[in-house]
Amino acid sequence: MTDDTAAVYAAEDLLAGWLDEAARTPGTPLRVQVGAVLRELEPETEPRFTDPAHVQAFVDRVLAHLRATGSRYDDGTGLDLAGVPVVVRSRRGHRQAHYERGDLPVRGVIAIPPREVGGSWSLRAAVVLHEVAHHLAGVDGHPALFRTTFLRLLEDIGMPVLADLLHTAYQLSGLDSGVDGEDRTLLRIGRLLRQAERTSNTAERDAFFAKAQTLATRHQIALAVARASAHSEERRQDPTWETVLIGESGKRSLARYVRLLLEIARANDVRVAIYTSNTRVTLYGFPTDIAVVKALYAALVTQMVTDGDAHLRSGAHKADTRQVWDARRRRWDERPVHGSTARAAFYEAWADHVGERLARSRDEARAAAIAAEPATPEQPSSTELALRAKEVEVVDYFGRMQRDHGIRGTWKGTASAGSAAPGSRAAGVRAAARARLGTERAIGG
Repeated sequence: MTDDTAAVYAAEDLLAGWLDEAARTPGTPLRVQVGAVLRELEPETEPRFTDPAHVQAFVDRVLAHLRATGSRYDDGTGLDLAGVPVVVRSRRGHRQAHYERGDLPVRGVIAIPPREVGGSWSLRAAVVLHEVAHHLAGVDGHPALFRTTFLRLLEDIGMPVLADLLHTAYQLSGLDSGVDGEDRTLLRIGRLLRQAERTSNTAERDAFFAKAQTLATRHQIALAVARASAHSEERRQDPTWETVLIGESGKRSLARYVRLLLEIARANDVRVAIYTSNTRVTLYGFPTDIAVVKALYAALVTQMVTDGDAHLRSGAHKADTRQVWDARRRRWDERPVHGSTARAAFYEAWADHVGERLARSRDEARAAAIAAEPATPEQPSSTELALRAKEVEVVDYFGRMQRDHGIRGTWKGTASAGSAAPGSRAAGVRAAARARLGTERAIGG
């Protein structure tokens, strides 16, 4: 047994203990101490199984989900291991579960000790997914590639909080996971957004967006606390700016795209300067926050346009009418609103409502982080102080850049189309609000 293997098993024992504690106190946040920081998390329910046949059904669903969502696990030769079947069999010994890689036909075998020989400890998702990760990683032992694959697997099947707990357990056990820090966070956010784009289920899509914003906020809080506790010369990031193309001049709906980006920026501590043509914006803030805004915008604007197209194709917008003067007949006629007006109203409502949802996810994540630390009105928590300091730093930086870049005036957008097409506005709200925030359906047992 390698040192890595011993440490991996120790980390997963730690994870199992946390999950057992969460199962004993359902509805109560799990409290995990990481250094000087006390974290409160609500892990997804871990499926438990009755026998190896039940495990087989779960493994089949996991691999089918990976294939359906386009989550490829290449073995280096172009073969997607998520498409390779895995057989679950009983194991005589009760001390271990293990994975065997077959030859022909190309498949893997997971050996699980059944309950009757003392294998109840292995009939849980954390153990089974460990063996599935062996299959998907395509490597022996438990190197960084295995650990990265295990974390990615949990995220890909809708268990990001379990992935976060496992990553924490690896860190506490002195292990790296291949990708850490900011790169890992941005990769996880990107993966959530790709899952949102792939699903046709509106509830799942919105849950992925909400989870991405919550993850981004937690990462922003961690960076803010780190900056506040370090000397100025040790800070890894300073505020910066970046210009982003919204669209070419003359393209329709540019102002509504800008409106969506503004809502996303507000939820992520980023200030925005807007070109009068609405073709470009300049983002001001910390580099990681700007990267999050760009990633969220790229995913959300695509979904907004898709939902808007579906609304217009349905013909529902024709229920909105307005009075139009007919010069030939010299009278007022009632006619359906133009499609461009309906689209504008839909986009406005969609952007506004999604902005409210992202802001709520941010506020809930911040409140949880602040509540996890002892504080009084006279002595706020270190997290609260760090967040205030970060906001002040961004505001001060934006003020300097406004002077340096000659930014004047306030963006006024365009006239609201909601009153002209109330039905389309209501449809936009419905399209952006079909799911509860923060609820993410995971693969169940």
